[in-house]
Amino acid sequence: MTNVPRWAVELHELRVRRGTAEVLHGVSCRIAQGGVVGLLGPSGSGKTTLLRAVVGVQRRVTGTVEILGAPAGSAALRRRVGSVTQSASVYDDLTVRQKRDQPPSTRAR
Repeated sequence: MTNVPRWAVELHELRVRRGTAEVLHGVSCRIAQGGVVGLLGPSGSGKTTLLRAVVGVQRRVTGTVEILGAPAGSAALRRRVGSVTQSASVYDDLTVRQKRDQPPSTRAR
């Protein structure tokens, strides 16, 4: 039997700083596997920063961020977790499915 984590996302006391300002202030939450969550808030409220922390690309993070039982950004998650931003990618002529199916070596960075 495999050890399947109960939570898809688990944040504990997540804090993120930009310069001297703390932009996320001790965020803690759990999202069950199979759950759907929406982030709503005005511009500058930390939605994108939170998502960057979840996929493991946000710098100056303290606290813990675990995805499927592994630390955010860990090698074990790279083929299992991704994100799509609201702005268009370099390849405007591709569908979401075509972008998802691109080999990693051809994806825009």
